[in-house]
Formats: sequence, structure tokens, C-alpha cells
Amino acid sequence: MKILFVSLFLPQQKAYHAGGRYVNELVRRLSQRHEIHLATRLEEGEEPLLSELTPYCAGIHPFSYPRLPKRGVLASLRLAANYLAFSIFANRLIQRGDYDLVQVEWVETAVMIRRGAAPMVLDAHDVITKPARRSYLRSRGFARLAQLVRWQLVRFLEVAIMGRFDRIFTMSEFDRGYLLDLAPGLKVTTVPIPAGMDLTPAVYPRVPGRLLFLASYKYRPTNVEAALWFHAEVLPLVRREVPEAEFVIAGFGPPPQLVELAERDPRTRVTGFVDDTDELYKSASVFVAPILTGGGIIVKVLDALAAGTPVVTTSFGNEGIGAIAGRDLLVADTAREFAAAVVTLLRDRPYAEQVAASGSAFVAGHFSIAAVLERIESSYRELAAAATDVPAAPPPR
Repeated sequence: MKILFVSLFLPQQKAYHAGGRYVNELVRRLSQRHEIHLATRLEEGEEPLLSELTPYCAGIHPFSYPRLPKRGVLASLRLAANYLAFSIFANRLIQRGDYDLVQVEWVETAVMIRRGAAPMVLDAHDVITKPARRSYLRSRGFARLAQLVRWQLVRFLEVAIMGRFDRIFTMSEFDRGYLLDLAPGLKVTTVPIPAGMDLTPAVYPRVPGRLLFLASYKYRPTNVEAALWFHAEVLPLVRREVPEAEFVIAGFGPPPQLVELAERDPRTRVTGFVDDTDELYKSASVFVAPILTGGGIIVKVLDALAAGTPVVTTSFGNEGIGAIAGRDLLVADTAREFAAAVVTLLRDRPYAEQVAASGSAFVAGHFSIAAVLERIESSYRELAAAATDVPAAPPPR
């Protein structure tokens, strides 16, 4: 098949966020059986990185944009305008192209994309209505009305966008059910993201007391909120019991309020982007994922589990994964519960190793790349058959 991938972020093997790494993996794997074309945004200066993709793509359509200013209202507006401009750019390619199938990555990419002649797949990554609703439920006072309006607008937009596609991919059964509640007529297939794509067989010693939170921060305010909440509300409680506890905040684009934590607290380290995350995951004593809103599968949790590191997260952090709390990872939703779970894993290493081994086995059984590719190919076959009116077996849910 001749397939056009439309990606809001440049797919890279060493991407700043898990979604870009995942799309890179799809492009490379699917190019073994299909003719892949790629339309992608890329920041000014990233052009040389396209050479990594040329062996796998029959055609690449880059949409360059200037490096955006620091965070703020102006930066947010410029980013939104850039998303819209890329969506229009991609829509022109779709309408003019002779593709057998089009796959669009991320809901935000598809705002201005219209149905084309070829079957259309939307790989949603996240259900954007879900965090908007949760922000409304957490708000108080005058802000609650604004959050209500935002939630309803996001809900309307998401349903309208998804109605243009022949198939929606979501990363968890939870998100699949959420979308079908929003719009029962959608054709939704669960395609989980594979875990541990960057891990190696190497083994590294655990650093006693090291707590790790790894995420992308530049365009992900929910991750910034999570790190700040953990440092302010949970870490002091942990250090009452384990004074030597060290907090490592790793990942691309930490804003000044995170960098300042390391300046004030000598046992908090902010690394910025880490090229090789293998040792980082495996050397931590506990991976913490204090996700307060949530939108889909939290890939950083999957990767930590795959690395054999015990995880403490919230209900939101586990909802798309479906691991068994207390067996595969620990789940806590208040600062006091979260701290108690972290302290337990730091103090009781045999129990921590038991949880880590169970979590690693869980992701190996449910989130392998082979299973993911089979679900995708099955959906492609069904869509191709429907386009030619040839019956085909339905894809797995």
C-alpha cells in the first residue's frame, strides 16, 4: 500500500517525547511492507534529522517552522497558529495525492484535515476531551465557568474531527470506551503503544534513594504540574522517612520553575533532555509518575515497567495501562498515600524487586511491538477491503 503518514512532531529514534519515537518506529517497521510517505512539522534547525528517515520513506514533505519564543501567551498563540498551518498543509497533500491510505498522528493535527479519497485513519494518542473535563472538575470559583466552556468546546471539536475518519486508533480500552461514550458511531480500535523501545539488555546498579520522573516538559504543562506537585507535596513526606532521597527530573524542555527546584534543593537534579534513557530508567530505585489529569497511556510508565524499575503512579497514570495495583505497580492518589508507597519501595527492596519483576512481565505480555503491528495491519486490510467492497475479518478490539 502507498501510505501517507501525517505527524505533528518529527519522528525520531531519539525524540523529545515518546509519541515521536513511536511514529518513527511505525514508519521504519511498516516501510518493510508498504510505500511510506511522510508529512511532518520540524523546527528550524532540525532539517538534517530528516536524513534518518530517508531510507524508509519514498517521499518526505517537511513543514518547517521558526524556533518559538519562551513560554507565555504569545508563544501559545504562535504554537496554535503553527498547528493550524500544518493541518492546512497536510490537507492539501491528502486532497491532491493518490494514496491508498492516510494515517494522521494526534487529534490536534487533524483540525483542518478533511476526508480524502483514500481511507483515513486517526491515531489519537490521547483523548483530548478527558483532561479538559478533569480540569473543569478540579477547578473552583470563577475559573470553573471558563473550564466548563473549554471542556465543551474541546469535546465538540474532538467529536467533529473524529467523525471525518474511517478508523480511530486509541492506545487503551479505557480510551476506546471513553470515545464511544462521546460518539457511539465511531469505528475505534485499540492499538497500544509498545513498551521499552529504547531499552537494551544492559544491567546497571540501582542508586539507593534515587527517585526518577522522566517526561517531556516544553509543550506538556501537565508534566510540569506533576513534577512540581511531587516536589512540593510528596517529597518532603518521603524525606521524613528517607532523608537521603534524591529526586531526578529528566526530559526535554524543563521550564524555569523546574530548573529553580535544583537551585534551591541540592538533592533535586534537573537534567534536561537525556539522549540515552536506558541507564537512567534502570539505575533509579523508584520511578514516580504523579499524573494529576491524564489523557491516555502514560508511555513513561510503560518504559519504566519494561526497564524493571518499580513504579508508583496515580489512578490516572494507570488507567490506560490496566496493570494490577499492588502487584505490577503501586497506585496512590493523595500526597500522603504516594509518599507511603515510595517509602515502602525504598525500604523493602525484596518487595520492590518483586513488584518490578511483575511489572516487567506484564508489559512484555501486553505491549510488544509484534502485537501492535498486527493490530495495525489488520485494520489496514479491513479498510482496504471495505474500499473495494471485499469482505474481511474485523480487526481485534
